[in-house]
Amino acid sequence: MLVPARRVLQGLNYEFAKLQSFFADSNVDGSAALSITASLQTLLNRELGGAAAIYAQVDRLDAALNEVNGLLDASAPDISADIGVIRAQLAGLKSVKVVTDLEQGWLAALERAQTMMIKMIGVSAIPAAAKKSISAKLVAWESGDLFGQAESTKIEGKAELSTDVTAENLAAYLQDRFKEPGLKVTSFMPLAGGFGKHTIMFAVEGKALSGEFVMRRDMGDLPTIANDCHRGKDEYPVVKAAHARGFPAPDALWLDTEHKLLPGGDFFIMRRALGKLPGNFFGARTAVPPSLTDALADIMARLHTLPPLTELGDLTDSIRLDWWKLSKREATERYIRGWYELYLRSENMPSPSMIAIFGWLLDNLPDRAGPPSFLHGDIGFHNFLFHEDKLSAALDWEFAHIGDPAEELGMVKVTVGASIEWDQLMKRYIAGGGEPVDDKTLRYFQVWGYARNAAASNMCSMLFTNGNVNDLKLTFLPYAHFPNFIRFAQALIDGA
Repeated sequence: MLVPARRVLQGLNYEFAKLQSFFADSNVDGSAALSITASLQTLLNRELGGAAAIYAQVDRLDAALNEVNGLLDASAPDISADIGVIRAQLAGLKSVKVVTDLEQGWLAALERAQTMMIKMIGVSAIPAAAKKSISAKLVAWESGDLFGQAESTKIEGKAELSTDVTAENLAAYLQDRFKEPGLKVTSFMPLAGGFGKHTIMFAVEGKALSGEFVMRRDMGDLPTIANDCHRGKDEYPVVKAAHARGFPAPDALWLDTEHKLLPGGDFFIMRRALGKLPGNFFGARTAVPPSLTDALADIMARLHTLPPLTELGDLTDSIRLDWWKLSKREATERYIRGWYELYLRSENMPSPSMIAIFGWLLDNLPDRAGPPSFLHGDIGFHNFLFHEDKLSAALDWEFAHIGDPAEELGMVKVTVGASIEWDQLMKRYIAGGGEPVDDKTLRYFQVWGYARNAAASNMCSMLFTNGNVNDLKLTFLPYAHFPNFIRFAQALIDGA
């Protein structure tokens, strides 16, 4: 089990709590929503408590029985003897380690205690006042024990103050930012998908701000991956610079690293671009018309022939002024070695296969001369908006860096290669100023595309496992995405 059950249950609790507002009967006794909430909490408490929680229950019942025995005051020696047997049974449970065996033993002790009470209420020698006090002691013990099992447990990594963005607290934030109490959030929709940041679409009506917008928000204080532009504060200037150069990047309006009214990760706001995503990371949803293939080629050629974006300065480890002076090979080696070193120093799911693939990559670097280019780093139909068969915006620049443009082509081959006419794309790309790439180099960067995403999914899943973020979708990365990525990478290596 790579992701502990306790973290999965915590994630389920966290995510289902966010859905509660969508249920009209979320707080109605007996409703499905409330039943699921209570059941998840019970399972979470059981998983978090384990054997230690049952030992604590044993101690509490033992203490209650000791008090009951004191109230009998030698008036019922047979009952006192029964209590002694039960307490001995409870003491024996303290040496049991297996939770399921403990639970069975606990239930057996409860059954024996119930049998003892059936016997006790028929003993006339016990004074009525004593029976009343015994009842009070047992009710206090049992009700406290049962309530305790259903108590809400604080989720690891979750702040005391809610870090979720809602339509209400977003409106309050915008009203404060623009000093406009009448400003309204008229629509609000968090988007599914994406493993690096939270994305929220919303619309606003106001004098200072009006229209449709998108929020790109860090998942928390820690970046999902500690390189490239995975922090909003690094992605924002890249998006601004690309847009200023006339490239179809979103129109980024402001970055906020303070946001006291919206606790949680930093974020930036962009105007919403027209269009739809024609697919996901693994390809297009429908047949790709030639016009979309041409648009994809044109946008890559345009990006890769941009003059150096020196205005970004030394922004990240792979966007630096000195990198513009490297050869393609040097930039590739620095970039992939940087990922390898990041993987080694980061918390990760131990993977001998991942290390082997990194080894192959570092041993087989393409010997490419000439200056590097600015790369988007994650080009595909999952990050491009198309409107009326034209590309309207390139989204999600968190993997942006300086490198060999063949790396970008390799990533496109990985993401949408099976959905398009590759010869058509390359012919159009070269006509737009892009350089031709041989098959061996293209294959190398396909391996890298899968390897990079394998490493990223591995490290991201650990953020959830260690309680740094509570985004439940990170739980299936090590079971679905990661094994696919390493298999695809190895298949390409085998064919090299």
